[in-house]
Amino acid sequence: MPTQPDQLRQLPIALGPVHDETLGSYLHRLAVANNRPAGFLARLLGPLPPEFSPLSNTTAGWNPHAPHRLATLSGRPTPHLARALPALADFLSPHGPGQRTERLISRPCRCCTARRSPTASVVITLSPAHVHLCPRHQLWTRSTHDIPLGVLPEVIEAQRRLDQVARRHRQTRRALDLARKIVEDWSASGMPIDLGKEWTDRLDRVEALAVSKKISAEDRSHLAAFPEIVVLTRLILDPPTTAPDPKELYLATIAELSRRFARIYTTLGTQDPLYRRFCLYREGGFSEAAGQRTGRRVL
Repeated sequence: MPTQPDQLRQLPIALGPVHDETLGSYLHRLAVANNRPAGFLARLLGPLPPEFSPLSNTTAGWNPHAPHRLATLSGRPTPHLARALPALADFLSPHGPGQRTERLISRPCRCCTARRSPTASVVITLSPAHVHLCPRHQLWTRSTHDIPLGVLPEVIEAQRRLDQVARRHRQTRRALDLARKIVEDWSASGMPIDLGKEWTDRLDRVEALAVSKKISAEDRSHLAAFPEIVVLTRLILDPPTTAPDPKELYLATIAELSRRFARIYTTLGTQDPLYRRFCLYREGGFSEAAGQRTGRRVL
């Protein structure tokens, strides 16, 4: 195994990274294109990450020669690679604006993958936490298989509204995660507001798709409830009142939900996941940011 940067040679097939691609994804694609083991290429850069896969995105153990080695192997200049590989950019500029807390391990839709890397079956990227679909090809990408959204225009519209919210708020990821947890708790413990008709209708439309049998029940449920999750996310980020009392916030929030969904919200009080997770405790650290923004005292 070569130990010095100048002992490396460019691989026969040069392959550029996709924008925001993970290191593991890029090394696996580079290895497949050149008929090499991906782990072998990774070891040329540093210690092999645990459970190394296309999802891996760490530079732990790299030395200062690693970026040059990657550039040599790929036949791409280091600055070119850094513009596409966030982990490499962060390694080169550890004190730069490399905070990517609002991004998640994700993937482009199959159409975008085919356009960017025709020989790859999958490309793993970092994408904004609020992005759940490909707007160009109208495919849901938060599943192991793309789900066509032509039969679910309300999901596309919900994503458009979430995009608008994300442009105004820095805490979109936390609010979105919180909203999803509340909706999941509602489903598990009894719905305070009747959304069953909408969800059942969407699930039926997904069921009619050819890809439906490949989609897990969890992914289907997430897709079916997505428009309502977005509505709740917007209310978490922009509460209907700045009252410091959790009960006042709860009553104002359920009144607004009743208005937006045009149906009665059954008041469950302290047993409601909405009250426990958002109005009272602000789960997941979101409370501090919300309290600073609205001037509310965090309880």
